[in-house]
Amino acid sequence: MGPLTVAEMLSTYSDNVLRKNGLKVAPDQFEAHLEKIVQLFSYLSDKDIFIASFKNFLARRLLSERSESVDYERVIVTKLKVNCGRAVTDGIEGMMNDLELGKEMSKKYADKRATNGNESPVEFDVKILTLAHWPAYKSFSLSVPIEINNCMEDFASFYKNQPANHHRELNWNFAMGTAVVNAKIPNGGKYDLAVSTYQMCILYLFNHFTELTLAEIADHMGFDEETCKKNV
Repeated sequence: MGPLTVAEMLSTYSDNVLRKNGLKVAPDQFEAHLEKIVQLFSYLSDKDIFIASFKNFLARRLLSERSESVDYERVIVTKLKVNCGRAVTDGIEGMMNDLELGKEMSKKYADKRATNGNESPVEFDVKILTLAHWPAYKSFSLSVPIEINNCMEDFASFYKNQPANHHRELNWNFAMGTAVVNAKIPNGGKYDLAVSTYQMCILYLFNHFTELTLAEIADHMGFDEETCKKNV
């Protein structure tokens, strides 16, 4: 990997400011830090590189719920809009709007499950994203545990029955998903493991197998070799 450009370094710094457990900034100094970032941005010749990198970092913060504050995110986006126009920031604002609308959808779904008395051993949360707004993530036809698959089918049925969604297509992408797995280790006690969705599916295989090679895991999961290596 070559050296970072100034635009990439600035976007990395902005991520450190805006991410939970990142750079410690006093609340009364936060907006001043964001203003300095935007001032530096205004001098960049490669603003498009900053925006692309900022968008990737923002997606990670939002999807992993590691943003220090969505209000701070909106402040810097507003400042960027003033500097470079809404044509550049519309997609970024769309990402944040997706998550706000998704919270309403999640509440409706939770209310529906409670009303129907649906019991599940899985706490299931879905984020509905508009494809055009978000960075592209590699997707696989993942072999998920049956308990997860049942939740997916139930949510898909609920989603498609909403009047506003009749013309929309729902596709699943697990690249940025996370899970907490209750693991029981023989002679080793119980643990809660914070993992990616891919890692959860790999761990689930060992409910049925004591040993698996890398190639066998990739075959079961439908992964390519590179993705498999990153997740074991």
